[in-house]
Amino acid sequence: MNLMDLMPLWEATSNNVTKREPLEGDRHCDVVLIGGGFSGLSTAYHLQKEGYDTVILEKDKVGGGASGRNGGQILTGFSDSMSSILEQKGIETAKAMLDMSLDSIDLISQIIDENEISCGFHRNGHIVAAYKDSHVDKLKKEQETLKKHFDYDVDVLEKHELSNELNSPLYRGGSVDPNSAMFHPFNYAIGLADTLEGMGGTIYEKTEATNINHEASNKVVVSTPNGRVIAKEIVLVTNGYTSENLHKKIARTIIPIESIMIATEQLPEDVVSNLIKKNRACFDTKNLLYYFRRTDDNRIAFGGSGRSTSKSDENNLFNNLHKGLLDVFPELEDASIAYRWGGKVGFTREFLPYIGRLDDGTHFAYGYAGHGAAMSTLLGKVLAENIMDNDRGFSPLEKKELKTIPFYSQHAKVVNLMKYYYKVLDSIKN
Repeated sequence: MNLMDLMPLWEATSNNVTKREPLEGDRHCDVVLIGGGFSGLSTAYHLQKEGYDTVILEKDKVGGGASGRNGGQILTGFSDSMSSILEQKGIETAKAMLDMSLDSIDLISQIIDENEISCGFHRNGHIVAAYKDSHVDKLKKEQETLKKHFDYDVDVLEKHELSNELNSPLYRGGSVDPNSAMFHPFNYAIGLADTLEGMGGTIYEKTEATNINHEASNKVVVSTPNGRVIAKEIVLVTNGYTSENLHKKIARTIIPIESIMIATEQLPEDVVSNLIKKNRACFDTKNLLYYFRRTDDNRIAFGGSGRSTSKSDENNLFNNLHKGLLDVFPELEDASIAYRWGGKVGFTREFLPYIGRLDDGTHFAYGYAGHGAAMSTLLGKVLAENIMDNDRGFSPLEKKELKTIPFYSQHAKVVNLMKYYYKVLDSIKN
């Protein structure tokens, strides 16, 4: 099964798309960026604003990877809870990370407003739906931690209160964070790309970077099938689609996990507004969780892990996800599924994003663990600041040492690989 061959709802319902030519011959610039998703587009955008000449190389098309295939949920926080991050990192770092999370949504809103990008941005918050009674208790403990240590407010709902938010028999309660948002992710990507080109930036599509060579003259040369880019700086932001052939060290620190989505046919507005009453982004507390939302054209978009047994095929994966949709919203039994698609979510060993600069000069950001719709735009800005060295502050996500995934160890056994793989799958948050 190749999930990349399935057209996402977002691409099928997008604004006009600019088709871009592949690179032919040599091109010189200040910064070459590999990857035409949110991270690369944001980095180039912020550099171009400051007069840098940027070139993006995209293997497929702008937004063709995770940036155009995600659920369009721009969430506060990270894959792990803030309580866990507080315990691991300490209060100062944890507060800085929560601030970054909130800043990321503010930045997206600012970019959309300043550049008049039409992408259905709504900041109505998100719901965490509790799958068990014990999960409600955990949400209450998280609420207490957020208030006590971060002065941050979320509302916890008992089962009878959740009906004011969700019309679903599956859940036992939940919590509401008012600061999250949603958008049409593909329209944001192509809108940011058009904005970047209007500022003088260059994007080459259908142009795969095949080799990176760091020359002694402080230049980097990126080879492609029909040309080269010669630049002063390089940014690698291919996340879960990074190959060992391109950069072995980075590739060996990323776990790419398949996530799949379905979307219903267009439904009457009163139906979708009755199911998700306040048009919030939603995800639940199951280990293999569901995430779902309303769309601006009155569909329910519904996602989950692509995990399957060895005998499962593509149809089983999507059929099981459809069953999950009906568990959450039995009223949709007669609604047809109009779209189904999938893509790769990038994880690190710490389930937190990595950003920084390697000794060979490669700038990187990846491993968003399901929160890339929010964090990737901000980390693109941080990458730009790293390159400009513009009196920037330190980012708590910056990494000096990259942690290789255990199964890349020479002596790792297949059983350990599978244990780690399923541990990751059981921890996907959205």
